[in-house]
Amino acid sequence: MKITVEFLSLPNVAKQVGGKSISHDFSGGSIQQLIGEVAGKYGKRVSDFLLGPDGRLDADFRVVLNKQEWLNHDQLDRELNEGDIVTIAMLVGGG
Repeated sequence: MKITVEFLSLPNVAKQVGGKSISHDFSGGSIQQLIGEVAGKYGKRVSDFLLGPDGRLDADFRVVLNKQEWLNHDQLDRELNEGDIVTIAMLVGGG
């Protein structure tokens, strides 16, 4: 199935994958599995940047599903469907 993965405020990742958004052929599974697959496909630099020591999405990142729903890290086991859009964003704070 085709899943769109967007990288919001992640220029280093966008450079490695060839753009701020990619269309990924995903055999199915959870959001976390998709993130792991994308990280593995684009090499060590992307994998090291996105994944924590436990192999899951690093705590510095947030996920938005279909441009509507912000997900907590304990919700990344949600199954994806054809045409879903997964946005990975780094939240930046400051003042």
